[in-house]
Amino acid sequence: MSEERWPLPQNWRWTEAGEIADVVGGGTPSAKDPDNFAETGIPWLTPADLTGYSRVYIERGARDLSEKGYKTSSATLMPKGAILYSSRAPIGYCAIAANPISTNQGFKSLVPASEVSPEFVRLYLLASKEYAESKSSGTTFKELSGSRMAKLAVPLPPLPEQRRIVAKLDRLSTRSRAARDHLARTATLAARAKQAILVAAFRGDLTAEWRERTNPPAISADPTKIDNRARLIDALPPAWGWAALTSLAEVAGGLTKNQKRAAMPMQMPYLRVANVYANELRLSEVLDIGCTATEADKARLQNGDLLVVEGNGSRDQIGRVAIWRAEIDECLHQNHLIRVRPSPEVLPEFALYWLLSPPGRNAIEAVASSSSGLHTLSITKVKGLPVPACALDEQREIVRRIETAFARIDRLTAEAARAAQLLNRLDERLLAKAFRGELVPQDPADEPAEALLARIRAARAAAPRPKRGRRRKTA
Repeated sequence: MSEERWPLPQNWRWTEAGEIADVVGGGTPSAKDPDNFAETGIPWLTPADLTGYSRVYIERGARDLSEKGYKTSSATLMPKGAILYSSRAPIGYCAIAANPISTNQGFKSLVPASEVSPEFVRLYLLASKEYAESKSSGTTFKELSGSRMAKLAVPLPPLPEQRRIVAKLDRLSTRSRAARDHLARTATLAARAKQAILVAAFRGDLTAEWRERTNPPAISADPTKIDNRARLIDALPPAWGWAALTSLAEVAGGLTKNQKRAAMPMQMPYLRVANVYANELRLSEVLDIGCTATEADKARLQNGDLLVVEGNGSRDQIGRVAIWRAEIDECLHQNHLIRVRPSPEVLPEFALYWLLSPPGRNAIEAVASSSSGLHTLSITKVKGLPVPACALDEQREIVRRIETAFARIDRLTAEAARAAQLLNRLDERLLAKAFRGELVPQDPADEPAEALLARIRAARAAAPRPKRGRRRKTA
């Protein structure tokens, strides 16, 4: 008798997957023999082919089997309409065969009876991932065996109602997917908006009207120490000027890690590259390093210091920078983090946002070296970075306007994320209603599921049983 997971309408019935479909496993030929695979051969699927796959139907995976590979493995060619269900690593991927197809051993697929909608069963299986996982076994990784797959409880409505449910869910999911895609673009648009704000800020546009009202004093800046590779930058407002970072801040390296430091009596917390991201410090794992008192004085961080990553394998990650807020007492930094300590004439936040801005990033990438796949900066190169200099009051106003705009963008992004979560919950509730018989009305004229089940049982009992055993291997 089938497990009854919840009450069903009168003309529905609980059944088992093995009652309404044949359960078919898969197989993989030896990967050591390239002749077992073909560029165009017998379609073959692995769970990896369904990673991130959201469409209903699938034609083939990344590789096909050759005739030899098919004959020397336990893979089975299943018909169009087979429900391809991954039974391990992970459990729960599901698609429908758009044409005859085989799978590897990571599937327990269903070849449904002709009067069972594959689309209906697929949607039920997608909504029942946790239920299927609860029936699995294994220690290294969970796997749903063929016998347990066959015992999975499946709610069976009359065939016309199966089709009505699928059609209704398709219409609703199309709307839900469009809304979700729109919300997913919010994060990209938010990042672009922040970049546009930073560009406007350091071009002087963000505070143009503020300067007209307040008439701040002009800045006398010395551009002679700017690295020549980063000198071609947009014009600044008349009251501003270009200066090298070394004219506005103290730039220094940190401690070089070596084996001798483990034995030093003085051990202090220090920051590594792994702790510093773009405008973000990740401090869940801060290690200790041995040092002398002199070294500690040299590498000790102060509130408002900027930390610039010296090297990275990705060009867009070189020079990522964050601000230190004295989150940890008596903390040092390693030599792969270049410390920038702004002078009293420069707000740390102003320097931070400049280095995060598109023109600031362009300057960093322009002076960075590239060798053996690693992009690197140096203390000298950081000292030569250009910085737009303006009055301290205008710096405060720029930082205030940037942070106000960013906070507004972050609120919109958070609202979009909450909306996406609500959509997910809505989809889950719609599926739950669908498989309880609450999504579409029942039609008294539909043939009851009991009669449908009886006919399926009779047809399967009369059908010849397939021969069991492995396919004979060819030489």
